[in-house]
Amino acid sequence: MDLNDYFEPVALDKPEGSLRISDAMLGHNIRINTPNTPIDEISNYQLAIMGVAEDRNSVNTGSAMAADHIRASLYELFRVNDKLRIIDLGNLRQAATVSDTYFGIRDVMTDLLNNQVTAIVLGGTQDITHALYMAFEQQAGKVNMVTVDARIDLDEGAVSSFSWMQPVMRSPKLFRCTCLGNQQYLVDRKHQEYLEERGFDNIRLGALRSNISLTEPLLRDAHLVSFDIAAVKQSEAPATRYPSPNGLAAEEACQLARYAGLSDQVSCFGLFEINPEYDLHGQTARLAAQSIWYFMEGFSQRKREKPSQNNPDFKVFLVNHQDMEYALTFYKSVMTGRWWMEIPELKTGGQVVVACSQEEYQQACSHDIPEMWWKAFQRIN
Repeated sequence: MDLNDYFEPVALDKPEGSLRISDAMLGHNIRINTPNTPIDEISNYQLAIMGVAEDRNSVNTGSAMAADHIRASLYELFRVNDKLRIIDLGNLRQAATVSDTYFGIRDVMTDLLNNQVTAIVLGGTQDITHALYMAFEQQAGKVNMVTVDARIDLDEGAVSSFSWMQPVMRSPKLFRCTCLGNQQYLVDRKHQEYLEERGFDNIRLGALRSNISLTEPLLRDAHLVSFDIAAVKQSEAPATRYPSPNGLAAEEACQLARYAGLSDQVSCFGLFEINPEYDLHGQTARLAAQSIWYFMEGFSQRKREKPSQNNPDFKVFLVNHQDMEYALTFYKSVMTGRWWMEIPELKTGGQVVVACSQEEYQQACSHDIPEMWWKAFQRIN
């Protein structure tokens, strides 16, 4: 497919007007889709930035304008390193209907996945995630998704920024869904129960902030990460129609983005619900740009690890439990110190390996079967 048919060229100058003009700025070190330099062979790149100017299925009117505001701040940051091959595709051409836009997003994301290019999506509203998921649904294997949001968008009805998760949850391809950073007073109890019934993870804001490193395995296993800027407290990210005085700190948002970048599996990282109309001195756009920078930094440090008993780069730990027919198997990377655990697949006699933390291994050593293990076992079997 010719991606030039799907995108408007970037209508934004490189950072010539910046306070600090340097050839090392990101805007001078990526390929940008312009009338003079259209999109070339997409497989030449590792990362593709795409703006989606879509807010018609939301009351957050104005967020469609966010992509260029984020771009302006992103281009002024210094490059991560000179080895990353990045292209800015521009903004997706808006179709006549929202449904047509969704299908356009699906087609573009499918092309990127087929060419092993990781997407950075600048929304627009979070219902765009539904369209991105449709592309993953067409790929082989199961799909793992992480959302970062103050709310859980499981309302009933047609797809919107408050209900986009419903069709995703009904997908037979969805293996694991994790909701990070929600605030209980903004979440309907029935939505929490809905996640629990399906063995999905729901990490509230307080638990996340008490030990943010425990989110790393959850993000490490994800394929698609969707970040609603309303998860960040209003004082640090005011550009949202649904602000809250509580939420993630800016540093924590960047840390989560870096964890997502480090993941060997994340193929799409999206930032949504930023509304420039409510921004203060470009503060939220700058935070979004810095979060993307941290995602890029994490991406540049990916290790492509595959745990197995025959891999010399991993230590294997077997933990016997009196109530289990088989030992619990854990892997620790010699290179990075990261942990995984093995889940038996009873129907096939095989195993599925999922990311975990050292805490799960310590729980098993204390003869307590980790909750993460049980949830994965129930989903698989």
